[in-house]
Amino acid sequence: MVETFRSDRTFTVWQYTVAHHQRVLLRSSRPTESDARIDLHVGGVSGMLLRPSYQGLVIREGTAEERDHVVSVLGPEVFGRGELLHVIGEERMTGFIAGGPLQCREMYADDDAPSGFLPMPETA
Repeated sequence: MVETFRSDRTFTVWQYTVAHHQRVLLRSSRPTESDARIDLHVGGVSGMLLRPSYQGLVIREGTAEERDHVVSVLGPEVFGRGELLHVIGEERMTGFIAGGPLQCREMYADDDAPSGFLPMPETA
């Protein structure tokens, strides 16, 4: 298993949009003024299973068996354009995102400041 991201901080599913290539943004707010905000972004999302928030987060590449499990639930089209399987959970899958590459950005910005990835439409 290849780990792609690890943090002990709390992450929240901050935004998801079906417009502009189905993108999801997970965010860890700044615990203190001297800490950076961490944004995780995946574009081209074709399927996902996420909790609203995570206390500590490990994201890794999915195994062949995990990929097969996702296909058995959502169908083969979830990987129809070569999507990657980003698995949440160190030892077992507790969530996943099927989509493009996982991108990470650390910023010394407030939560209401843009992520620095492509702009996402505002939510009401």
